[in-house]
Amino acid sequence: MVSIPLDDASGYGLVAVPGVGRPVSVTEDVANRLVTAIAVGAFSPGERLPSERELATRLEVSRVTVRQALLRLNELGLVVARRGRTGGTFVTMQAWEDVAPAEARRTLESELPRLKDLFDYRCLVEGMIARAAAERCTDEQRVQLREALAAFATTGEDMALARAWDRRLHGLVCAAAANPHLTALSAHLTAAATLGFGAEPYEREFFATALHEHGELVAAVTAGDAERAQEIARGHFALTYLTMERSLQRAAAR
Repeated sequence: MVSIPLDDASGYGLVAVPGVGRPVSVTEDVANRLVTAIAVGAFSPGERLPSERELATRLEVSRVTVRQALLRLNELGLVVARRGRTGGTFVTMQAWEDVAPAEARRTLESELPRLKDLFDYRCLVEGMIARAAAERCTDEQRVQLREALAAFATTGEDMALARAWDRRLHGLVCAAAANPHLTALSAHLTAAATLGFGAEPYEREFFATALHEHGELVAAVTAGDAERAQEIARGHFALTYLTMERSLQRAAAR
């Protein structure tokens, strides 16, 4: 879990951010992280964000801080609040590059150097999980993996749905590995590698690559090819880091 220190009920604690000449408030830091999550595709246009309570838990800050950060994103036009039984805070169609490229750039410039070794570790762990899955996968799990792959392939332009089936597919791989400690470690690394949100970044330009790699991973796991499954998984989980690098390039170009 990514931890943001010095939070308080007001949201005005200060955080020193590398590369920034002044300390920023915790609220500003959380707002920048939310902008960045939208920039890298962790949350897509039209998608409902997690609740204030859930975001506060994930980021280890107060709900007041989250609420103030969301107000900032609302002012930028990046989210809108809707009332009612199906209400919540939703990502708008506003292009983040037009209203907040500096916020995404600062966060990614700060986080990516720190995340490089973490992603290396994550790829090693996910490779180990895929290897165990190939060695232990049951007939029922093989069917479930193929079904999840087929569903992922039909998501098309809906990146929120693609992320949901991505989580389902990798969750099935973890389940096939049959070790709760590996499952817990995978969840922890996912949260740490995604700025604390636990939502895998997804951009349309990488969908075809993800689909191809998912197909190869499922084929290796269901065939019991442990060495191949490990190799594919180690490469596949680097895609998230590449997505973040691409978003930084886009932010820097504005």
